[in-house]
Order: sequence, then structure tokens, then C-alpha cells
Amino acid sequence: MEKTYRISFVTYLLVSMIIFFVIFSSFLMSSAYFGAGKIVTGTITLMELDFQILNNLSQISTVEENLFMPDEVIDNSLTILNARDEAGTNITGLVPIFIRVKPVFTINSVSSLEYLHIELYQADDWVQGSDEYLYYKYALNPSDRAIFNNYFVLSYYISNPYQNASVYLGLQVDAVQVANFAYLDLWTTAPEEWKNIVNG
Repeated sequence: MEKTYRISFVTYLLVSMIIFFVIFSSFLMSSAYFGAGKIVTGTITLMELDFQILNNLSQISTVEENLFMPDEVIDNSLTILNARDEAGTNITGLVPIFIRVKPVFTINSVSSLEYLHIELYQADDWVQGSDEYLYYKYALNPSDRAIFNNYFVLSYYISNPYQNASVYLGLQVDAVQVANFAYLDLWTTAPEEWKNIVNG
């Protein structure tokens, strides 16, 4: 009976040592794994796209209030600013952007761009796309601005048949981050001329 007790004690001791060794080894390996993992940890900071359209078309002054006349000059000069405020000082977290502008002019809800002339502020700064967008050639860094136009002119071809027609004038402004060639996925209709310029 005494001999059996010793075998059981030795067996118990060996099993305990094996269990301790396995637990200790597991601890060492997991410690090494997580220790190595610390090398690749970090903080991901997401940047933002935000911009201002200054002197927008919400207020258009015409010779006769609420009436567009043929050959009339509309003095709204628009500026796109890469900032959250009109002063261009609130730029924390903003990134460089590309912009494009699509004029919208409708008469009785029908697109009628042929009756609208846009006098661009600096025509050489823009590339006309076949998608009706004008693409700005330069990246707008935070606090940078791009002046789009000097004024608009309605064509004198707008004649009597259009009298009392409903007219809408607006601009669609799109922005995309410069980094990672984001425009390739988002602006699939961008003209090759513009792509070649911004790719430098």
C-alpha cells in the first residue's frame, strides 16, 4: 500500500510540473506575440473634405427683380475656398483637394447651357470636360481659394418664345482629395488633358 502511494505522488508531481511548464510556455509565447504586436499599433487619423462657396447664386441681382433679360450680365463672381469659414482660417484636419464645377442653366426645366456664357476669371486655369464640368488644374491646399468666374451673360438668342419662362441658374461644385489618386475612381469622366496635368 505504501509503494502505491509513492507512485501516485511521483505521478502527481510529474503531471503538475508538466502542467506548470505548459502554462509558463504559453505565457511566454503570448507575451512575445503581444510584445511584437505593440510595434505595429498606432492611431489612425481621418482627414476631412470641406469647402466654402463664396458669393454663391442664392442671391442674383438683375435689372428687373426676378427677371432675366436677354444679353443681361449677371455679376455673381464665385470663389471656392478650401476652409470651413469664409476667412479661410478654420482648416484643422483638412486635406488638399481637386475641384470641378458644372454650370446648370435651365429654361422651363430643360437644360439650356447654349444660352449661357461664363466669363471665367482665369480661363487657362480650367479644362473643359465632355461631361459639362470644368476641372481646376491645381490642387487647393487648406486655406487656398480658386476664383471661378467674373460674371455670367445670358444670350441675346433668348427671344420672345421664352417670355415668362421659368429659369434656373446654378453651379454644382465637386471636390475630391488629392491623395491616393481618388479622382480615378470618383471622376471617371475627367478629361485626359486634366489627368495629365494633375499627374505632373
